[in-house]
Amino acid sequence: MIKFTDLTFRYSLRSQAVFEDVNFEIIPGTLTLVTGASGSGKSTLLRCINGLVPHFSGGIIAGKIQVFGSDPIAEGVEVMAHKVGFVFQEPESQFVFDVIEDEIAFSLENAGVPRQEMERRIQEVLQMVRLSPLRKKNLSEISGGEQQKVAIASALVTQPLVLILDEPTSQLDPISADEVLKFVIELKNHLNLTVLISEHRLERLLPYTDMILNLNAERRAIIGKPQEILPLMDQVPPIVEIAQRLKFSPLPLTPATFPQVRLAHKPINQIEKHCKPQDSQPACLEIDGLSARLNDQLILNDVSFNLHRGEILVLMGPNGAGKTTLLRSVLKMIPHSGKVTLMGADTDNLQFAEIIQEIAYLPQNPNDLLFAESVIDELKITLKNHGKDAEGLDFYVFLKSFDLGHLGDQYPRDLSVGERQRTALAAVTVHDPRIIFLDEPTRGMDYDAKKRLNFLFHHWRQLGKAILLVTHDVEFAARLADRVVILENGNLMFCGAPRTAFTEFPAYQTQTARVFTDTGWITPDDIPPDLDLQ
Repeated sequence: MIKFTDLTFRYSLRSQAVFEDVNFEIIPGTLTLVTGASGSGKSTLLRCINGLVPHFSGGIIAGKIQVFGSDPIAEGVEVMAHKVGFVFQEPESQFVFDVIEDEIAFSLENAGVPRQEMERRIQEVLQMVRLSPLRKKNLSEISGGEQQKVAIASALVTQPLVLILDEPTSQLDPISADEVLKFVIELKNHLNLTVLISEHRLERLLPYTDMILNLNAERRAIIGKPQEILPLMDQVPPIVEIAQRLKFSPLPLTPATFPQVRLAHKPINQIEKHCKPQDSQPACLEIDGLSARLNDQLILNDVSFNLHRGEILVLMGPNGAGKTTLLRSVLKMIPHSGKVTLMGADTDNLQFAEIIQEIAYLPQNPNDLLFAESVIDELKITLKNHGKDAEGLDFYVFLKSFDLGHLGDQYPRDLSVGERQRTALAAVTVHDPRIIFLDEPTRGMDYDAKKRLNFLFHHWRQLGKAILLVTHDVEFAARLADRVVILENGNLMFCGAPRTAFTEFPAYQTQTARVFTDTGWITPDDIPPDLDLQ
């Protein structure tokens, strides 16, 4: 059993507690979904369970924690590592070795496990996660989903009683995310694990959830069954939002459990969600026959499409489809063939410095961009690199657009993943570029943060900026895309209307589209307020 009693924690340099007087119990063998707004303390709370907080983080802690008979506050990380397996929000950041089997062996070597026993455990856990054929592979050569499985295997090899996963699907496409979650459930049942998962995309986890632990705005925690806790939450997935509007009880947690609905009247006009003719604005970026190879492997194969002024184009596809490679090829960061035309100029004739004056690029990992001592200093560095003057710019007002106005003086790497993501986004766009490339910008963001990001992107679109957005977040993409491009195995599989992409491709169907088939509705906003059901 995991039990928190009157737990309060505050980081040393902060005046306000992360959470106060937290009380809850978690039953062995269950899966608990940990929810709350970005920065609400979910990751901090999870780190209390294995002793990283306060032993690694520092800070002031009061109250009691019991984890299967152990006290992580008193016993620390080394003792708790035998009971608690932890997979961090950014699994790639916890890897120490290059080769899969070496990474999994690392914790066993630290624990002094004999070689014969070590080999048995490695073999066993590789079979569990179905990675035995890849044990000699380099971590850089496998997909995001496979990397997530390696991180889980590394956590399980010590044979813990508890498995904690912090945002485990944030970098995965819908199919890979579902595979990883089903795999975690299989392990939970097979090993009788107690599992805690922090996740912002609740729609992915609700089908598997026994209990929800929600950290609210008052820095308190509430726990209960999903149908009990969801009505008390401000941020809920689309399927629950729709059910609440229709006053369904009990609340369905998935499209499959949603009551069958029949419309009294068929919608008069099916919605072409935001879609506009591709030539409604001049093309600012033309991609023609783009191909790229990495390590002699074809990653992109003859991809062609245009990006127009004032357009939000969403680029989707499975992990490894070539989405990031496409962005980096356009920026001349990796070799490629084909033609790329930027603002009428062939990029073969442009230097990298000239390209990034026009195109801002936010990579998947915001840490790659954050080096300064404060959030505001990050903005100043960008302006200096682009030869622009900061005179007349109120940094705090600018940061408010990214919900960062109160964090201007903070050290960026001390921020939550969602806050770091927004800091990096502010830093790459402060010089007012005409084109913006975004690679998984919603990573670590809650529903409210994504709504604010949606508003910001629409504001940029009204200013005539062009946005090329790579994301696995189907629900987010459906709310703002003008067009959708889908890549698969390096090939362009689809380029067209969001309504088509999010209704006709099963892997990318939104929850709204799955419930209201043949309507063209792809988000809750599409549903008429006076919906008449039979």
